[in-house]
Amino acid sequence: MRSHFWDRNGRSHLEETAQTRLNTREEDMTEATTKTNDQRRNFLKGLALGSAAIGGAAAGLFGGIDVTTGSVGVQPARAATNIKMSFIQWQPHTVPAAWSKGIEEVLKTQQVIDYQLLDGQNKVEVQVSLIETLINQGAAAIFLQPIDSVALAPSIAKAKRAGIPVITLNIDATEAHAAHVEMNHYFGAMDIAKALGDAMGGKGEVAILNAPPGIIIRDQRTNGFVDGLKQHHPDIKIVADQVADWDRKKAQDVLNTILVANPNLGGVYGVNDSMALGAVDVAKEKGLVGKLVIFGNDGETDALESIAAGDLTGTQYTDVYQQGRLAAAAATVLATGLVPATAFGQQGHLLMPYVIATKDTVGQIQPSQRW
Repeated sequence: MRSHFWDRNGRSHLEETAQTRLNTREEDMTEATTKTNDQRRNFLKGLALGSAAIGGAAAGLFGGIDVTTGSVGVQPARAATNIKMSFIQWQPHTVPAAWSKGIEEVLKTQQVIDYQLLDGQNKVEVQVSLIETLINQGAAAIFLQPIDSVALAPSIAKAKRAGIPVITLNIDATEAHAAHVEMNHYFGAMDIAKALGDAMGGKGEVAILNAPPGIIIRDQRTNGFVDGLKQHHPDIKIVADQVADWDRKKAQDVLNTILVANPNLGGVYGVNDSMALGAVDVAKEKGLVGKLVIFGNDGETDALESIAAGDLTGTQYTDVYQQGRLAAAAATVLATGLVPATAFGQQGHLLMPYVIATKDTVGQIQPSQRW
């Protein structure tokens, strides 16, 4: 049996002990709440910088952080009036259309963002002019699919000086900017090389239907494929690497010419799905379906359906809607939280996961994930 001890004020020591425990618990709860709030702030800060990567990691982006306060130079909150964001696509195509849909799904929920999709018309000068217009209009953020990774760099730098974050999609630029969202082009192409080589039995001749020079994505997808063959199938020889301008009809013409010079061709790698589907058209015309191994890259719906039908051998698939959603989420935090473009010490890099879709795996990609 526990005895009670009373102090001179008539209060039990047990009461005092209970009160002490209660105070301690309240302090613990306050500390836990503070910790949770700090975690939330840190998460949002990380999202704003585009440092969260899916399928890959990105390092710290801020330069000149005040280590005592965590300040990155955030400006006063933007007035509650509609702000402008625009996506400048290369030209109309299923890929940028899916990006735009993903972007719009996120932005429309904010109710204070005016969003528009702009057509670059496959001309560098048009994209330059559109960026200039958006800068003059005081856009809050610019999404960009650069036609030329080098030629668009000065315009991106100008937007950055104006305090406008630029987020590129799938095709990076040489000028560092707020964030870049993409699938893993290099390692995905290495996996394509392995899968294509496996389907060819590890030997034979292949041709590459390529994009025009001057685009980072072209180099990544080409170098990954070449290195993948060297690593996994050194007995397979690349006999042609020709530009088909991302275009299905152009790919048909280019492949017909390649086949005249290389009648024993056993495989074709289209650096995008449109060119790969052009190769499928040629294979059908010449009775080579099932004999000519053909891989694409991107994972658009037409390619997935062709794989299921047994015509296209495979492709690298990523959820392009999700690419757009992630870009829009980062842009929303940047614009409404007002992290200035000058706060970035390093470009954010959001890396999307991918699947090498073949006849065996294409059924795993759900209808809602297809674009």
